[in-house]
Amino acid sequence: MNRDERFYRKWTAIRAKGKGRFVLSRGLLHGFLLYIVWAAATWFLDKDKFDPDFFITRYYYYFLIYMIVGFIISIGAWRGQNTRYDNLTRYYEKQRKENLP
Repeated sequence: MNRDERFYRKWTAIRAKGKGRFVLSRGLLHGFLLYIVWAAATWFLDKDKFDPDFFITRYYYYFLIYMIVGFIISIGAWRGQNTRYDNLTRYYEKQRKENLP
C-alpha cells in the first residue's frame, strides 16, 4: 500500500468523525505544544530580566494567543487534508471509469 492509499483510508475515518472534533482535538494539541515550547524558552532565557508578576500575566495572555493559533493551524490542516482527499477521490474515480469494460 502506498502513501496515498494509507492517507485515503486514514482520512476517511477522521473525516467521518467530523470537522469539529478534528479542529478541537488538533487545535488544543497544537496550541498547547506551541505554548509549552514558548513558556520553557521564555522561562530559561528571560527569567532574570523580569519580575515574577510580569511572567504570570504574560503566561495567561500567551496561553490564550497560542490556543487561538492552534485552532487556526488545525483549521488550515483540515482544509489542506480535505483538498488532498478530494483530489485522491477524483483520481480514484477516474481510474475506475478507465478500467471498466
